[in-house]
Amino acid sequence: MTASLLTPNSRRGLYRVAGLVLAAISVVAPAFPLGPLATHPWMPLAVLWAAYGWAAEPASDWRAPLALFVFGVAHDMFAGGPMGLFATLYPLAYLIGKLAAGSMRSPNVVSLWAGFIATAFGVWLAAALIAPWALDGRAALTPWAECLAVTSLLFPLVRPLYMDVTTV
Repeated sequence: MTASLLTPNSRRGLYRVAGLVLAAISVVAPAFPLGPLATHPWMPLAVLWAAYGWAAEPASDWRAPLALFVFGVAHDMFAGGPMGLFATLYPLAYLIGKLAAGSMRSPNVVSLWAGFIATAFGVWLAAALIAPWALDGRAALTPWAECLAVTSLLFPLVRPLYMDVTTV
């Protein structure tokens, strides 16, 4: 029996692939001279959407934090800063997202959005603690906060790429 591209499982797989590609683009695009729309804060960090979506899955395993670590290493390399900042923040986003998603009681968009906003704020707090040390006192947290705000505002639009409809 063959599966059609329009079956729920295959559609969910296509959404996941699109979400993964979007996360990769959000890591790579700011490194290229594509103009102001490809720079942070206007380019959202789709990796955080992926981190929260993967953390909210009941059957998430070791692959999600490992993929986030790889995204973080790539982001560190493309950003040109010291290695380790994003490689630390992205798996932390997964752990914070696991806590936030576990506290959500219903699968409605407002509840999921609030969980993502809590995750983004937790990642910002972690960055506020880690970035000044990692960047030798040259950390500018305002652009990071603006980027997380843009990422949080867009979450309801991209949620189907990272979370199943029934995810709580």
